[in-house]
Amino acid sequence: MMFGSTYRFPTLPRILSGWNISMECSTGLTPSGQTTIRQRFCSVVRSVSFLLVTTISIILLGSPFVAGADTDEAKKLLRSGEYQACIAMAKQEVARGVWNELWPRILLEAYLTTGNYKEALPEYEAAIQKFSTSVRLRLLGAQIYQMNNQADKGMSELAIIPELMQKMPWRFNGKDELVPLGEFFVLQGEDPKQVLEICYDRALKVDPKMVEAHIASGRLALDKYDYQVAAQSLTKALKLDELDPEIHMLLARAWSGTEPEKATTHLKRALELNPKHIPSLLIQVENRMSAEDYATAEEILKKIEAVNPSLPKLWALRAAIAHLEARHKDEGDFRRKGLEPWALNPEVDFVIGKQLSEHYRFDDAVTYQMRSVEMDKNYIPAKAQLAQDLLRLGQTELGWKLVDQVRQKDPYDVSIFNLKQLESQLAKFATLEAPGFVVRMDARESKIYGQEVLELLSEARATLTKKYEVELEEPIFVEIFPKQKDFAIRTFGMPGGSGFLGVCFGRLITANSPAALRVDSNWKSVLWHEYCHVVTLQKTKNKMPRWLSEGISVYEERQKDPRWGQSMDPTYRKMILSDDLAPVSKLSGSFLQPKTPMHLQFAYFESSMVVEFWVKQYGMSSLRRVLNDLSVGMSINQALARDTAAIEALDQEFAKYIQSEARKLGSTNDSDEVFAEEELPEGSDIEKWKEWFEDKPRNYWGLLKVSQSLIEAKQWDAALAWTQKLRDVYPDDDDTNGVYGMLGAIYRAQENEPGEREALVELTKRSPECKTALIRLIELDSRKEAWDSVSTWCQKLVEIDPLRPLVQESRATASEKLRDAKGSVAALTALLEMDPIDPAGVHFRIAKGMQELGDTSKAKRHALQALEESPRYRAALELLVRLQPTTQEVEAPPSPDRSDENRSSKPDTESKR
Repeated sequence: MMFGSTYRFPTLPRILSGWNISMECSTGLTPSGQTTIRQRFCSVVRSVSFLLVTTISIILLGSPFVAGADTDEAKKLLRSGEYQACIAMAKQEVARGVWNELWPRILLEAYLTTGNYKEALPEYEAAIQKFSTSVRLRLLGAQIYQMNNQADKGMSELAIIPELMQKMPWRFNGKDELVPLGEFFVLQGEDPKQVLEICYDRALKVDPKMVEAHIASGRLALDKYDYQVAAQSLTKALKLDELDPEIHMLLARAWSGTEPEKATTHLKRALELNPKHIPSLLIQVENRMSAEDYATAEEILKKIEAVNPSLPKLWALRAAIAHLEARHKDEGDFRRKGLEPWALNPEVDFVIGKQLSEHYRFDDAVTYQMRSVEMDKNYIPAKAQLAQDLLRLGQTELGWKLVDQVRQKDPYDVSIFNLKQLESQLAKFATLEAPGFVVRMDARESKIYGQEVLELLSEARATLTKKYEVELEEPIFVEIFPKQKDFAIRTFGMPGGSGFLGVCFGRLITANSPAALRVDSNWKSVLWHEYCHVVTLQKTKNKMPRWLSEGISVYEERQKDPRWGQSMDPTYRKMILSDDLAPVSKLSGSFLQPKTPMHLQFAYFESSMVVEFWVKQYGMSSLRRVLNDLSVGMSINQALARDTAAIEALDQEFAKYIQSEARKLGSTNDSDEVFAEEELPEGSDIEKWKEWFEDKPRNYWGLLKVSQSLIEAKQWDAALAWTQKLRDVYPDDDDTNGVYGMLGAIYRAQENEPGEREALVELTKRSPECKTALIRLIELDSRKEAWDSVSTWCQKLVEIDPLRPLVQESRATASEKLRDAKGSVAALTALLEMDPIDPAGVHFRIAKGMQELGDTSKAKRHALQALEESPRYRAALELLVRLQPTTQEVEAPPSPDRSDENRSSKPDTESKR
């Protein structure tokens, strides 16, 4: 619920300063400069008086809690989606004049749910005359006035609440009033922690089974993006009431980021309990929009429209879909429709902009969020989203300014708090620049491999901009984070996203550094992949389906280096030949809620194979033309039909192509036999395995299992024989733990270094992430002084783990042996950032390298630094002497244009000599 900001109501502490009721708070909060919350009843007499008044009221007027019809039955109708039946029952009871606040409340809630805003207004005005002290009714009334384009009256209704609390504080002491009071305080921007403790927690102390208080606590946590706390409160509510669709819907929101299966289960249950539950249906719409399944999203919106044709968010989502489909007239019409009930409703533009942002239309998203803020300068959701979008566009100065503003208004918004914390970390980053790029990364890491980052990005820029014929809006901002949590906060606003290595927003790339990852990954392939996104997103003005964007990036990884990207393997082969293969027309949905992490990886691979098929079948020029068509707003299906084939035909053609490629996997034409899945024997009993292999001698899964079993049993000779058979049926295995890793382990156990080396070399030809194999090859070839090979292995290892001292030390040694002074200086400079055991020796080696490069000044400096570490370092002293100018050079007269000051100055190194 949103409210304008005509004026500011009294603050919570000011209201409570006159609220003479028992406040047994556990923390005893005392905000600076404000009155404390009172701890005890001001007067026992008042409580007794209130009891007497209530008793007299019951005698004279009849019990306010007794009704002709059953309010529980009406609530069941409301929560199950029988809205018209609920309205009929409640309307009848209200017309009878039953003195029970619940009946007008139920009626008004049903009217708001179904969009009967005009009918709700007179009902509210009549009800509030009877129940003038009801906070819940006034909260409903504020919404009703808003939805009748009378937002000022809605504000006036809210303004009465603090007045009532100050005049009749005893009236608001009961648990049933504490929850709506808390909701009121939240709307006014009061401290959420105080609201939680003073209102919701206090209500739960009185009644631990008060479901409404648990739900309010969970909703408050969700609004502040504290999903863990939200899930805890809502789980308690669910135990008390398993049949409330609202609780299930809120739990679906709480679990959506971390436990998608739980979220799906709760959402499904919510709609089983109430098929017309609008908040749950809205989540479904947003999920289908994320999957770019706009047709299904529209079908669900029609269900919502059947319930509430005036719902602003319904029309906002339709406007967003129209924008994404380049139906700009419809977009404007739908937006105007969404603003009909309340012309200055900031939620409408906020929802449109948020959806555009999630589809990477950041420029358009910013426009909408600015409109939202213009309607209500204090509407925090729009300001927070605007801050995120500006930061993603590289407009950091204004973005961080807005973060500060939101933080001041709402210090409990977890996402903004995280961003503010991140800002201080980013301030410590080093900035590296090259034509077209601004790279920000950890200062220490920038000295270790920062130059290689710039070189790789510059190569990607030269290659891909030419290939895709695009001129980019530059510079491109690249931020590399040494902590995964910081990467996630910068990228998603919240910790999480552990499976992501990098993300591109069009002009901004965020990536994890090798230090942030728990798995081996090739950072060069990641940056190449993300920069390809820069090219294609800018070429299409961010108007491309996700499958195509990801598919091109993975495809271009393989074009750059066959080891990069993803390639066909037995697991993918199995998925391709099963129901896991998605048609091209539904590929974007495969990225939304994959069954398993493997299914998500498969979505990337399948998308890249679509692009490979496309280029082979229709040519690179066809791909560029389709990207051009997308940039002017043409849908992907229209663009494909114009230049390749109708989407239905493309689905069929691609399925045939990829299934054919899958059946080529292996060394011969018996792919189906080799990769057929069979029930496998247990253990490593060779005789049992020989019997099993009699009618399927080349079965991959059997050979893999028996080889692994024999290695585990350390039966090396038998393991070698069977693993060699495995290699013969699948020689292209690129898994680091696959056939070549297994052969390397067997040969090492047999002390067969030539065999081990050969197996590991084969693995490096196929895998971009074989760190263990590369470390072993460096060890083997260093012993043999095969420095060319050592240098090669070091270069490959730098792509995976440049922060490992071994790689830099070995790289430096190989470069020195090969008389590559530039390479040795780069490696030794990186080594200095890793706290080497012998810093003096490292400085001395750098000094020698600088001498070979002809940079006498730097050579002197490092010789002196070697002596600072070790003053009696004789070799460093001798080198420093050799680096000094000759007597003739020292006594040479200065050039005429040098001043006396310059002529008399001497370098520090000379005085230290």
